Amino acid sequence: MQNRSRLPMSFKIELKTVLPYLVLFGTLAMTWGMWSERLNAVEKKADSVAEMQQDLAVIKSQLKSMDEKMGWMEGFLIKNYKEY
Repeated sequence: MQNRSRLPMSFKIELKTVLPYLVLFGTLAMTWGMWSERLNAVEKKADSVAEMQQDLAVIKSQLKSMDEKMGWMEGFLIKNYKEY
């Protein structure tokens, strides 16, 4: 009978013992949250940069096509200048 009464007393946890661990856990949780938010922001930025690169590639190809057409028109006008 005495062993049973002693057992709960040995598991008694004091607040001053648990408090540093609670502070540590809270700090880790806040740090984890801040890092995950920063990673999400970087991920969004990387996605937007990739989208911008795709847009620039499309614009570059369109400009190249327009340049070729303008070159053709310029050549045509120079060749046919005397006729007009």
